[in-house]
Amino acid sequence: MLSPARRARLVRWAREVDGFVIEDDYDAEFRYDRHPVAVVQGMDPSRVFLLGSVSKTLSPALGLGWLVAPAAMAPVLRAANAVAAAPPVLDQLALATFIDRGWYDAHLRASRRRFRSRRDLLVRTLGAQVPEGRVAGTAAGLHILLHLPDGSDTQAAVHSATTAGLRLADIGDYRAEPSPKRALVLGYGNISDTDIPPAIALLGEALRSAVPRSRLDEGS
Repeated sequence: MLSPARRARLVRWAREVDGFVIEDDYDAEFRYDRHPVAVVQGMDPSRVFLLGSVSKTLSPALGLGWLVAPAAMAPVLRAANAVAAAPPVLDQLALATFIDRGWYDAHLRASRRRFRSRRDLLVRTLGAQVPEGRVAGTAAGLHILLHLPDGSDTQAAVHSATTAGLRLADIGDYRAEPSPKRALVLGYGNISDTDIPPAIALLGEALRSAVPRSRLDEGS
């Protein structure tokens, strides 16, 4: 997330070079510990394209999203992909009704409460059962990072967790360049609260084979 100063510089740059900014307001619907940050698009609607979808808030199966474009660019966009298949009209109308009647806002509020409670449970459980790990990235979204001690083999941890029936990822898989930092990406969007404690117990066992014994002793 850009600081206010960097956001202002970005908009100023777009004006100076007669360019545009494409903004994906990622995880805006699921911020738990602070109010959502206003979009950059609001700072200059003539320079910023705003992208969004209901893939995380409702379902990726709907295939519904939107692009708020500068008014001057709307004809260009329509002409650029005139034969693209649009989502079913019935789905679009259903979403429009869902939004207009306030049901979408109510759904988001309920979802935020549910996911925040689940995140808190996950963080507490990790603290109790995996004390050698350090949790980060908890402020928003449906994933957290579990940083491991130096020397840990994150790929081995992922493999061991997969064997135990868990699905998680190595943060290195998301990087363009190698980094010495070791972390696992844990998602909690599609796991029930009751499944979290046994899942973290399995994760702890998987990590025991990937984290050096001396590091475990330091974290205990």
